[in-house]
Amino acid sequence: MRAKLFFLAAMLLAVLTSCKNDEDNTTPPVLQLQLGGAYVSNSAVLAINDTVFFGIHAEGISSNLTYFKVDVVSDDGTTTIYDEGMNCKTYDAEKVFFKGIPDEETFVITVMDYNRNTISASFTVFRDTLSGFGPISHFSNLVLGYQNNSSAGHYLDPKTGAIYNDATVSGHEVDVDVIVYYYLSSGSPSPTLVCPAQTDAQAQYPAVAGWAVQNATLYDYHTSDYDLISAAQFDACNDDSLLIAAYNPTYVNQKCKFALTGKIIPFLTAGGKKGLIKVSAADQTDTGTMTLEIKIQQ
Repeated sequence: MRAKLFFLAAMLLAVLTSCKNDEDNTTPPVLQLQLGGAYVSNSAVLAINDTVFFGIHAEGISSNLTYFKVDVVSDDGTTTIYDEGMNCKTYDAEKVFFKGIPDEETFVITVMDYNRNTISASFTVFRDTLSGFGPISHFSNLVLGYQNNSSAGHYLDPKTGAIYNDATVSGHEVDVDVIVYYYLSSGSPSPTLVCPAQTDAQAQYPAVAGWAVQNATLYDYHTSDYDLISAAQFDACNDDSLLIAAYNPTYVNQKCKFALTGKIIPFLTAGGKKGLIKVSAADQTDTGTMTLEIKIQQ
């Protein structure tokens, strides 16, 4: 009798433990958005390109957090504007994005844990109907030298069109957003755009590694690779409408390979200015130059 009772108790404990484990495995993470005050408010009315600044706190319950993403939903559809992988119990971050052209945009924030349990939270912002498109600055014939060119400057401030070399950049490091170099990528010639924060830039120009400020510019390589913006569109642009519409934050990197002659590349500076680069000419030797034409938000 005692053996039978012991067996039944063990079976009951096993069932309860199994149920608890199943429950633990399916419990979704906790996600809290930080809105209002210094952050954007839900239902905020914003001008085009105003900052959308919010905080996130997430905790894994049944397992560690492994994935985080931000989608924007509008009448134009759903676009993933940011995602990252992780492996942590808690995740705290502040994110900055920018109001787009649509009248209404819903930002949907999603986290997932190792067991593929997900949870989402969202907020909506509206476009100020009095908000129009902003002015741009236009610079042409900007000649930058590759890493083994000793005559042309390597460092560009796209906001002013100023070009610096190692001797003249002192005091202007904070202004530099664009750097160029040349290499062979899997055997193919690749004139390349980078920025001070990018590791290749620091490898090609070691002095950059010592700069107090290393700006992180993001290039939309997808629009460049697939030639989504034409030269005619670039030439006709006289406000920032095309600059805002062209930049797709889903496919961005601090490095843009194959910046060949004729390519048009949307970019976003560390200071939040969107722009377009048209490659007017790009030599295919590391002693050569790249000539750029730029339109950028003022």
